[in-house]
Amino acid sequence: MQNHPSWSPERIAASFILVIILSSLLIGGIGFIIATAAYDNVSEPGAMRWLQLTNSLGVFLVPPLVLMWWSKSSPQTFLGWRGAKIGPSSWSALLIIIAGSFFTIDALAHINAVLLPEAPWVENLKAQEATVKLALDILLSDMVPTTLLANALIMVVVPAVGEELFFRGAVQSLLGQKFNHHLAILGTALFFALGHMQPLSVLPILFMGVVFGYLKHWTGSIWVPIGLHFINNATALGSAYLNDGNLLEESTMAGSIWSYAGPILVLVGLYTMWNKHTA
Repeated sequence: MQNHPSWSPERIAASFILVIILSSLLIGGIGFIIATAAYDNVSEPGAMRWLQLTNSLGVFLVPPLVLMWWSKSSPQTFLGWRGAKIGPSSWSALLIIIAGSFFTIDALAHINAVLLPEAPWVENLKAQEATVKLALDILLSDMVPTTLLANALIMVVVPAVGEELFFRGAVQSLLGQKFNHHLAILGTALFFALGHMQPLSVLPILFMGVVFGYLKHWTGSIWVPIGLHFINNATALGSAYLNDGNLLEESTMAGSIWSYAGPILVLVGLYTMWNKHTA
C-alpha cells in the first residue's frame, strides 16, 4: 500500500475510522428513510433487507474504496483487486481447504459452546446472540424464490465482497504497515470475529478470518477469500432454504472422526498453498 505523501499510517487509520462513521450514518440513514417510507414497520422482512443492505454498503464496501482513493493507491496494490495466479495444485489445495473447513467450523462451534463458563456475562452474550438470530430469522422468513434472491444479495454477495474488501483489503493492509504479515493477519481475523457481533461463534469466525488472511497474503488476490467467503455464506443460506428458513445450529459432527480430520485437511491445504506461493 502506498501512503498519501504527507500522511502517516496512524493518520490514514484515523481517517478510515472517520469514513466508516460518516459512511455508515449517511448510507444507513438513506436505508432507514427507504425502509420507513415503504413499510409500516421496520421489523418487516422487506424493511430489514433494506436496512441490512445499506448498512453493509455503508460500513464495509464504501470505506475501503474511499481509503484507497485517499491513500493514492491502486486497487491492485491496496485491495489486492487482481486475478490470482492459481495452478492445478493450488486449486486442489483450495478444494481441500473448503472441505476441511466445513468440519473444522463445526468442531470449533462445539468447542466454543463447551468452553464458555456459567457466568452472568455469558448470559449477556447469549442474549446478544439471540438478538442477532432473531434478525436472521426475520430475514429468512417467507423463503420463496424472490426473497431467496434478495437474501442471496444481502446475505451472500454483499457480505462476501464488502467484508473481504474491508478486512482483508483495508484493515490487513493497514496493520501490515506497522506489523509483520502474521500479526496483521491475526489482528485482522480478530477484528473480523468481533465485528460479526456473534460472541458465541467467535472461534469459527476467527478461524475463517485466519484462513482468508493467509490465502490473500499468499496469492496476492482478494478474489480468493471473496470466493471462499461466498461459498461459506451460500452454503449457510442454502441449508436454511432447504430447512424451511431455519439455520442449522447444532454441531452435528462434534466428536466424530470428521471433527478431527477437518483441521488436518485444512492444514494440508494451507501448507500446499504456502509451499506453492512462497517458493
